[in-house]
Amino acid sequence: MAVSLIELNLEGTDRVYLCGSRIKGALVIEVTLPVIIAGVEVRFRGAARAKWRETVETGNQRTDVEHEKEEIYFDDRFCLWGRVNSQGRWDSREVLQRGQHMFPFQYKVPEGIPCSFEGPDAYVRYTVMALLVRYNGESITTHRTVNVLREFDPIKDQADTGANLITHPFEDYAERSVHNVCCRPGRISCSISLTKRAYVPGEFIRTELHVHNLSLRKSGAVSLQLKQLVSCGGVHTRTLLLQDCKVCESLRPGQHRQWREYPLRVPSTCPSKLHSCKVLDVRYCVAIEASFIDAVLYAAVPIIVSTIPESITGPIKWSYKSSEPPLMTDENVMDSYIYGCTMITEADDIRPKYKYYEELPDSRKERHIVLKLKHSPTAKRKKDKSKIEATRHIVKNISERNGRDSHA
Repeated sequence: MAVSLIELNLEGTDRVYLCGSRIKGALVIEVTLPVIIAGVEVRFRGAARAKWRETVETGNQRTDVEHEKEEIYFDDRFCLWGRVNSQGRWDSREVLQRGQHMFPFQYKVPEGIPCSFEGPDAYVRYTVMALLVRYNGESITTHRTVNVLREFDPIKDQADTGANLITHPFEDYAERSVHNVCCRPGRISCSISLTKRAYVPGEFIRTELHVHNLSLRKSGAVSLQLKQLVSCGGVHTRTLLLQDCKVCESLRPGQHRQWREYPLRVPSTCPSKLHSCKVLDVRYCVAIEASFIDAVLYAAVPIIVSTIPESITGPIKWSYKSSEPPLMTDENVMDSYIYGCTMITEADDIRPKYKYYEELPDSRKERHIVLKLKHSPTAKRKKDKSKIEATRHIVKNISERNGRDSHA
């Protein structure tokens, strides 16, 4: 083949773009022999798609019905070299000479689109594709998947829309009776509580856990879990397990265990709200799962994953980190709209990158540090108060000594 190289070079190492920013890059083509082509084209496409199955019962028969829903946010084509007529067809015949050729381009990401997301049989994906349109024969293409992010601050979003995102309590409780042979029934219970609702990737969720085993049987493992709930088309929900931390192996009969501020770190993942997306909805919850012989107790608290931490002032170290765990394979990289092309595949990881905070300051530690600062007003008041108390104590001792001397 005369074309030895065709690749897309994008500015920046992370390939992360915010809504309204510009994608800048260049298409590099290298040929070993002169090639007759119609032109060179670049495409920018953003779409959400979801597939799911639903079981429909008709009398005694069950039928699996497959559903698919798609929403296209933009699908723009631009001619980098050559001519296109008013009907959108190529109307040119160009000769690409031997050597390396570079075609620069830039594209403004539309405003108001949802951020990138990848899940099993569901995604919000943005791609840049370049085509070397052959005059005779199949076109040669290459592509890049890019990350489009959108900041999500639940406090600001609630103020702008008037919607109340915090509609559930910060705790949940589960209890059940278990029957023992020749004995009165026992009770098993578990509970989970959080101190707040919103968290950012990289932040630790501090949980308080309680498990009571008031039965005559030994329990199984107790786990703390972070789950992602992906709703497709508003009718089908799939639960993905993002984190699973074993808190303890078992509880003895009659034993009660309590864990305060048990940590669970939020991985790099999609924010809770996919703005303007009618195909997918993403939610999260933190759950405790306690296994027993006759039952599995489960209690869960919904949380919000945002991109901006709460009540933080000053610089914070963060970076763009790929989503965890991998949600799709490279077999599903491209869509069906690339029919009729010969594709040269580049190394491309479609997992989105999200804002990930390496380290967040602890507000409790900050309060103690402020009290110890040399010029802290609180510390100054304490120092002044100590001086006044010391002065009063000295004056009191002098007065008592003078009184004793005068009496003598």
